[in-house]
Amino acid sequence: MNLRKLILILLFGVSTVQVWGQTKIVINDSTYANIELRVYAYENLLTHKKKQIAQKKLNNKGEITFNLPIKESQLLYIPIYSFRLVFYAEPNKTIYLKMPKRTQLESAFLQLKSYNNREIPLFIAPESTLNQAITQYDKEYNLFLKKNFKKIYKRKNGTQYIAKIKELATHATSDYFASYATYKEAYLEYVSGKRYELFNAYFSEKPLLLHNTAYVSLLRKLAKELAIDFAQKLKEIKDYQYFLRAKTYSNLTNIANRLGKTKDKAFNEHLFIYVLYSGLQQKLVAKHLVLEKLQIIAKHSPYNSNKSLAQSIVGQNKETFRGAAAPPFSFKATNGKQSEAILKTGKPTIIAFFDSSVNNQESIANLHKLQQKHKDSFQVVVFSCEKTLKNIPKAWKQFPIPYYSYIIKDYHLGRFPYYILVDKDGNIAKQTWQQYLISLEK
Repeated sequence: MNLRKLILILLFGVSTVQVWGQTKIVINDSTYANIELRVYAYENLLTHKKKQIAQKKLNNKGEITFNLPIKESQLLYIPIYSFRLVFYAEPNKTIYLKMPKRTQLESAFLQLKSYNNREIPLFIAPESTLNQAITQYDKEYNLFLKKNFKKIYKRKNGTQYIAKIKELATHATSDYFASYATYKEAYLEYVSGKRYELFNAYFSEKPLLLHNTAYVSLLRKLAKELAIDFAQKLKEIKDYQYFLRAKTYSNLTNIANRLGKTKDKAFNEHLFIYVLYSGLQQKLVAKHLVLEKLQIIAKHSPYNSNKSLAQSIVGQNKETFRGAAAPPFSFKATNGKQSEAILKTGKPTIIAFFDSSVNNQESIANLHKLQQKHKDSFQVVVFSCEKTLKNIPKAWKQFPIPYYSYIIKDYHLGRFPYYILVDKDGNIAKQTWQQYLISLEK
């Protein structure tokens, strides 16, 4: 080994310099000129807990390249207006996104003006990508299933149809797609009525997949039914007491193995996590018990996929919008001043989001009267969508923003008008703005 390489190892702890999973996402669409876009991934497809992985502003021609550290093929999305533009990203690939025209998205949004995160699949170039493979496969698969669903269900046998389905998967060779197609085939067996048989046939001794949509979709269906049975068993005093007293990882492993009934302990635990999560979602099992068991798994599981999945569920249920620091923003107000530290003035703030295309004067007047009545106990910040609102009190700070501004999503807006209370320390208040105003009246 030469001296130069030895020095690199001593300095950086590596013998070779390699950048893994650098995926390039390229956008070139003039209708997005000068707009800031974010890219999100999911920690896993069970909880759909999001994580922002990039944010950049497009140039004045609508061009941008995101360099993303993608380790495995997975679903990503770009949120804009009330939509999530979804696509599959593969490691070490350059993906050219064919974005829908922004004017078309805006037109569709204006019909509802509801921020409900509807998904829109994106078209990708080149045509040989995972996106095209799954899109084409799903199109043919869904037609086949629609034609044969009743036959499979009534005959209680999906095996004879799988050979035909396998023919649909011959046009792609990626590992992700191969697994995707396998679990779509397994769904035929599910339709035919098979349940526990699927665990040994398709899941046991196989990789635990956190980002494969077909894998997660099928396992969620199976876990949902098991969660109902599991909750029923907990009504028996003996079973409930055992579950309640399961305070060690060993205890939980025993429960998981009895539940999964396979030789694969990693999968049995994986399934148990799904069942606990489904029980939580369906309100079949007490939340504090589910989180207690998952915390034990998250701390002691030797299986990284299970550890991260349990951690994700626990984290998702501990995170709260109320009580957290108010999302920062940096805009220039109509009075020409920047917005930094605007929420840390030593008094509560009511943030109001108004749609400038409708009449907001009554709402503005009523809020102003309350502010005057209580001698400016709180300040008011207004985000006016698309246009500056007239007749805003001079003491209020107004920020005109577009409908696609990320500040709308950061503050969890659903519909207009929308109000939220920020406490004097700059945190989202735990009480609602209505509760706060009522408290001032007392």
